[in-house]
Amino acid sequence: MRYESLFVAGLGSRLPRPVPIDEHIADGLYDPEEQDETGQLAVTIAGQDDTQPDMAVLAGRLALERSTLPAESVSLLLHAVTAHNGLDGWNTAAYLHRQILAGGSGLAVEVRQLSNGAMAAIELAAAYLTAGADREAALITSADRFCAPAYDRWRTSWGLVFADGASAAVLSRTGGVARVLSCVTVSDPELEGMHRGSLPFTAAPDPAEYPLDFRARTLDFAQHMGLEETGRRMAAGLRAAVTQAIAEADIKITDADYYVVPGFGRRLLHRECLDPLGIPIDRTTFSWHAQVGHLGAADQFASLTHLSEAGLLEPGQRVLLIGIGGGFNWTCAVLNILERPHWTY
Repeated sequence: MRYESLFVAGLGSRLPRPVPIDEHIADGLYDPEEQDETGQLAVTIAGQDDTQPDMAVLAGRLALERSTLPAESVSLLLHAVTAHNGLDGWNTAAYLHRQILAGGSGLAVEVRQLSNGAMAAIELAAAYLTAGADREAALITSADRFCAPAYDRWRTSWGLVFADGASAAVLSRTGGVARVLSCVTVSDPELEGMHRGSLPFTAAPDPAEYPLDFRARTLDFAQHMGLEETGRRMAAGLRAAVTQAIAEADIKITDADYYVVPGFGRRLLHRECLDPLGIPIDRTTFSWHAQVGHLGAADQFASLTHLSEAGLLEPGQRVLLIGIGGGFNWTCAVLNILERPHWTY
């Protein structure tokens, strides 16, 4: 979808202290051979007080403050989450609504689209805002902790290290530091079994399945669909989303000054993102993610926050945001930077 009046007005993140990977290699938690493939140098690991909802609150408050918009102008809050979000049987989005927006009259909804949740939320927010003339702004938040017993952040999945943290963005119809030129999401549900394998459904979480083993599930799924076909479909889905998004933004893929990519390790990032698109790693956010890890759905807005805080965004630049989530779904958004963010350090 091409947009004429959709803007990024504010950005924020809340990341725990990064811990050097070498410490975990020495403890036997992470294999040096895997580090050679991922290029991971550090990972953000939540402390006892870094709860998922409260990290999202801090990121959301920062994004709202930076937007300079009043809380009452935000008519929609979308909260993307990948893993357990603090408490079962509880409405996380309503908590964030109360804590960030002081219980305003808008709508709060949780989004479960795995690692592409926050990116997919851009289209949802845009559709909601354009459906009513009185709807000015939307807030997208995301937060996760990938910790035991459910996750082994080092070995649950191939090619990446799961990290803890939160990020947020305020989208506005009235202005901001960047204009969203376009956003496109593509899905291929034939690949949903990659995160399921042949496991049966259960009535409640089964601790016997902890820690989650996405490696085993993928190999299980490979008995149904070969890895070569899986790779072909994943590359096709990504290319379809990016090709349509850049066409609607009227740019070429090589026009982008930055590519904001998922927080995958180097080898996985090349296979699932860079090589299918033919884009260079040195113009991506990989070097930042190598110090952080994979934040689930919080990847893109966290790394965009980093670019804005570091003074790397200048008027006239084009930025491609790329999201990849299990299911499988891909989102690409194209931004045109309008002004240097006032919160640049």
